[in-house]
Amino acid sequence: MKNGTLLGSSMVFLMRNKLNKKIEKILLGFASGVMIAASVWSLIMPSIEMAEEQGIIGWIPAAIGFLLGMVFLLVLDSVIPHIHLESKKPEGVKSKLKKTTMMVLAVTLHNIPEGRFQSRM
Repeated sequence: MKNGTLLGSSMVFLMRNKLNKKIEKILLGFASGVMIAASVWSLIMPSIEMAEEQGIIGWIPAAIGFLLGMVFLLVLDSVIPHIHLESKKPEGVKSKLKKTTMMVLAVTLHNIPEGRFQSRM
């Protein structure tokens, strides 16, 4: 997975000013589809299967977890100071953080749902 991340980030670095808007939209759509597929097959389907094995209606825990995750990320998005690529005005709680610090917070926010903060034991 790390090699794929390295390859993807190097493509962004190498093509940052040369990418056609139409190609950019196609690539973003593809990336969105991959992330949705990964979420469904790696998180939602196993959750449904585990619930059914325990005699619970399968979709209920998955739906509750999905909704709680959405609420959690919306709260974090409104609390953590961050700035969008095309914007000059920061969002979230007012702060005097630099753009680089806000970028680190944004990356951290986006890594939470991916489980990148699990212990590696």
